Amino acid sequence: MISTYIKKVSKTTLLLSLVLVICIACGCEKLDEDYGESMPVESSISETEETKLIYPEIKSFDDVMPKYFDISHFDEENYSKIYLGKKFKFNITYAGSVITVPTSYSKMQKLGWQISLHSKYGDDAVIMAGKNIEVELCNEYGNLINAVFYNASKSSKKLVKCNIVKFIIPENSLNVDESSYGQFWINGINNQSAINNVVEFFGIPSHFYRVSANHYYLDYFFSDENKRSGITVHVDPENDIILSVEFSNYD
Repeated sequence: MISTYIKKVSKTTLLLSLVLVICIACGCEKLDEDYGESMPVESSISETEETKLIYPEIKSFDDVMPKYFDISHFDEENYSKIYLGKKFKFNITYAGSVITVPTSYSKMQKLGWQISLHSKYGDDAVIMAGKNIEVELCNEYGNLINAVFYNASKSSKKLVKCNIVKFIIPENSLNVDESSYGQFWINGINNQSAINNVVEFFGIPSHFYRVSANHYYLDYFFSDENKRSGITVHVDPENDIILSVEFSNYD
């Protein structure tokens, strides 16, 4: 009788153990709580690997210049870290004269250029220390160019004793009827050049600025330390032409 009781208890214990094993096995399986929604796919990139990835960050908001060069080089103010280089050399011909910069008024006189009679300043003008003034020059053919005289000394000097560090051609004679400004050739670009030609010869600019829908200017600086020296080309994207040009060298 005791033996029969023990057998019943063993069977009951065995049955309970079997139920417990099944429950435990079921509990290990992940419940399907999808409810018809797709589960997110885990990335195969580890956190360590992901931090090494560098994503291009385009900060410029301009929508015109990307037609001509890679806009991702520029920040919010449209400055890049691209420069002409400290060893950049000018190769300039204007109205038949081979011009260098910086230069002196005496050298420009030898090339046939004088201070224009309509200029605000004459050759007796005085420039204060660290200041500059813009003067209109004229050649025998009536061509004009604006020259910036700069006094780099610590005391006032006469204009004619100061270097010319910058030239400005305010308009492209190709676009203006009866213009007093002549033909230019500056390191490959000329009056007939389009914007793509400017980028072809000078590369991506160091900086660009939108004046209006049909007026941008492209700055090409020598270096990060010398942003006063370089070339500025004013362009009209609507008509794909050069409007004016400036070139400078303060060194």
